[in-house]
Amino acid sequence: MSTHASVKSITLLGVLTAMQIMLNSLLSIQFLTTKIAFAFVVVAITARLFSPLVTAGSTALAYFLGMVLFPKFTFFPGFILTAFLTGLIFGMAFQQRTSLTRILLANFIVLFILNLFLNSLWLHIMYMTPWSALLTTRFIQEIVSYLVYTTVLVVLFKVPIINQLTAQFNAK
Repeated sequence: MSTHASVKSITLLGVLTAMQIMLNSLLSIQFLTTKIAFAFVVVAITARLFSPLVTAGSTALAYFLGMVLFPKFTFFPGFILTAFLTGLIFGMAFQQRTSLTRILLANFIVLFILNLFLNSLWLHIMYMTPWSALLTTRFIQEIVSYLVYTTVLVVLFKVPIINQLTAQFNAK
């Protein structure tokens, strides 16, 4: 990879990471046990352009910087692990190509394993919230999120300009 291509890649990754921070921190709604945000769109685009580890690192960094710059609740490092794993899952699912099966599987893992169970564990550790309260309220949110994530990502990956840009970027 040439120096020019490296500079372009680093610049693009920086812009995408900043967009994650904005969507996750400033343009999201945060409740005690629930968060509504659209940063997953930027994570999916990052996953199409970069390797799974780069996507995971970018997602974890964006979460950390968002918490440092715009704290909305008590900092807990477990959420950085969840962000890293989210980027890793999306990176593995979307790096080379996307399909409905990949979108459904990646969303299932992220929403029902990472967000529902792992984030509920972090909330339980932080606030000693009973598991029954966490899982019942968050399960409904994750079902709705699953439908939204899937719909948005299916539409996003069908947009011709997104596919053209990712093909051009990956060709260099």
